[in-house]
Amino acid sequence: MATDEDIISRRYRETYASLHRQLLERRRDDPNFTMDDLRGFLKDAYVYQDHDWIGRGALFDATQAATIAAYEAVLAEWQAELE
Repeated sequence: MATDEDIISRRYRETYASLHRQLLERRRDDPNFTMDDLRGFLKDAYVYQDHDWIGRGALFDATQAATIAAYEAVLAEWQAELE
């Protein structure tokens, strides 16, 4: 039987992998998608994460953390390609 920790960890991994893949596909397929767009998504994700006034729970926190990590990773990869 999966523990709560297993479920949370799986949610993080699945969210990160899915969003990372989607962002790379968008970079490849959408010539109008810019680093500034990605920075805006990241900024919004940080703001949304900080608005936890009702206590969303561990599963939501894992999803938000994975989302932010995916944005940061793609942004770093993109920046490294330009350097």
